[in-house]
Amino acid sequence: MKNVRKIALLALLAFAVPLHAHAQENAAALSPSEQLELISSWEGRWQVAETPALEIVFEKTARGSVMVERWETASGLHSMTVYHLDGDALVATHYCPQGNQPRLESLAGADGQIRFTFRDVTDLDAGESHTHDLWFAQADDGTILRSEVYRGEGGLQEPGRYTLSRMPSGG
Repeated sequence: MKNVRKIALLALLAFAVPLHAHAQENAAALSPSEQLELISSWEGRWQVAETPALEIVFEKTARGSVMVERWETASGLHSMTVYHLDGDALVATHYCPQGNQPRLESLAGADGQIRFTFRDVTDLDAGESHTHDLWFAQADDGTILRSEVYRGEGGLQEPGRYTLSRMPSGG
């Protein structure tokens, strides 16, 4: 099992490092402010294909300088991630149901992709996992592809993948 984790970590690093280097060279790379602008364009309510009982809501606050992503279920608010600029970086702070708050920083994004990687975490208790990587891409059909990787005591976990489809207004 330990070797499987090492292989998974190496595969993730092998994928992330060239992607980051490629994005830095790509003339179409999205700046942090352009990344926030793209996230802002997602304002509204989205259905999650893989978990129909879950809806994700993106909304602007703080005069449009901050985007909030809320995960909602029939029983109420599940979690929340807040996106904002911090100098020359786009930061995502995830307010997890476990009670910790990982902060992630975006990498240079290309082709409409936004990738965040771990910066630090607050209020992490022993045994808790936390968000380590987060990735978004908008498909040609308007859906948003979202992936996240958590880190726990055993290292990086398998990515969670979600397909978000915009719900009709008033939905």
